[in-house]
Amino acid sequence: MEKSYIRLNGGFHNEVFYIPSIDKVVRISEKRKTKARIVQEIEWMKYLKNNGVEVPSVDKVEDKTECLWTYFEFIKGTQLDVTKDSHWNGCTFEELGRILGRMHALSKNFKVSAIERPVWTSETTDVFEIRHKLSPWLKGHYNNFMNNLLLYKKTVDTFGLIHNDFHQGNIIMDQNDSLVTIDFDECSFNWFAQDLAVVFYHAYWQNSSFNDNQDYFTQEFMTHFFNGYKSENFLHEDIIKQIPIFLKLREIFLYQLFITKWDLNNLGNWQQYTLDNLNDNIKGNKPYAGVSDFSIYV
Repeated sequence: MEKSYIRLNGGFHNEVFYIPSIDKVVRISEKRKTKARIVQEIEWMKYLKNNGVEVPSVDKVEDKTECLWTYFEFIKGTQLDVTKDSHWNGCTFEELGRILGRMHALSKNFKVSAIERPVWTSETTDVFEIRHKLSPWLKGHYNNFMNNLLLYKKTVDTFGLIHNDFHQGNIIMDQNDSLVTIDFDECSFNWFAQDLAVVFYHAYWQNSSFNDNQDYFTQEFMTHFFNGYKSENFLHEDIIKQIPIFLKLREIFLYQLFITKWDLNNLGNWQQYTLDNLNDNIKGNKPYAGVSDFSIYV
């Protein structure tokens, strides 16, 4: 790797660097993610950008010997900071809802000749592609929650191409104070409720770590968020009903991710606490944030 490249946070699945000489970000992905899969991600991002959603421009994708290199516009700004009142407030929560509602509304008209991204179907529910990695006890919970989704009918108002990892860590506040959504690497054809569950999951989790307003945070966040979402897209009742299911699936997804990527013999105190908390919540089937019905915030 060139010494001039600056490593950015690529998460657990990719290497991401800023290249100052061309003012671009490059994402380096293993070839288990095919070029066709990445091309469809790029097409989706371009469609969103052309229809008013702030996302980075995509330059090109290069097929290297062992990896795929995708070049993106570098967004000058800062990641949303839950400790800053200027970032973390009702206006931001509403704007997050508006952005996601706009994405889901646009998803209804986005046409593809063939599906290259992961897709949830009643026959293949493992859209997160983790079932084969799960231990028996975890797989049992995972299957139960996925089976709960079989009770719902897929419609244009509840299902489509979604971001699939939409949370404050993937939002940049640019130099004009606009919110720009990044990291579409996990985009999938899935239930809209997944996006709503993920944004709340991470907002609540990080807020509880840094702020002292947890007693009323859920109501403040979800009320503003739903208002923003409804300004751009129809909020179907099934989306609201499915949010608790996807919150539990997020716990399973994160638990599996952490035990795979973390050094379990050298865990920090916060890592051990996180794993213990996830384990207890999954086994006890505890509603995330103590909420089993999100319709009270609509």
